[in-house]
Amino acid sequence: MNMSPIVASLIWLGLCLAQIAAAGAPSLPSVGSCPSSSSEQKGTSMAGTPKPFIWVEPGSVVPREAHVRFCCRSPWRSGSFQLWKDGSCSFQINSSREQADVCFPNSVAAAGSYSCRYSRGLHWSELSAPLELLVTGHFSQPSLCGAPSTVVSAGDTVTLLCQALSSYYKPKLTFFLLKAGVPHPVQRQSPEGHEANFTLPSVKAEDAGSYSCIYSVGGRASSPSDALHLEVTGGKDAHPPKPGKRGSRGAR
Repeated sequence: MNMSPIVASLIWLGLCLAQIAAAGAPSLPSVGSCPSSSSEQKGTSMAGTPKPFIWVEPGSVVPREAHVRFCCRSPWRSGSFQLWKDGSCSFQINSSREQADVCFPNSVAAAGSYSCRYSRGLHWSELSAPLELLVTGHFSQPSLCGAPSTVVSAGDTVTLLCQALSSYYKPKLTFFLLKAGVPHPVQRQSPEGHEANFTLPSVKAEDAGSYSCIYSVGGRASSPSDALHLEVTGGKDAHPPKPGKRGSRGAR
């Protein structure tokens, strides 16, 4: 059956429009595994180039089975980014559209040390400073108490004592002080023994709030201690934050 010239023209026009639409559609980034060989993983690094910055949402201290998302920020726009865990490449994102920020797919939290890097042409940047992801709930909770008191005057020095159960201190422990609303630990210590003293010198109004602590062995962390509320009195605007108010985020 012969098509009329009008029908043939319409079919040709439709094919052209489909090709134009496909060419103009934004391409989605390709997320996949890293190169299998160690030499391909390492690639050629650009010594002296600015390192990227890595962060994790909702924070670097999460309970078991929580989902997290790692993001990487490059000082330059790039089409390829890698996420590394404990010295090995875990994920690679490739996109035809260069960007400065990229987030890797959500995943179940796995304790460890994470970093990221970006590519410039055939070369890779140096790895970012490492970020330690702590997963809580693996050990019994420690205790937390304050001295001389949990109600102090502005300018005083407060010590928060975090103590683990004695049966868990045979391996060397790392202790972390947490503050409600802050997505990362505010202090860390690796003492000898099963307790750590966190010092808050010359406290100010912004130091008031709810604190807890955890201890970890290789990223596997205890359950958080019961919350301890610190109240600062006597200074300008020296009063505890209202419930639900978030603390300040660390600079990215």
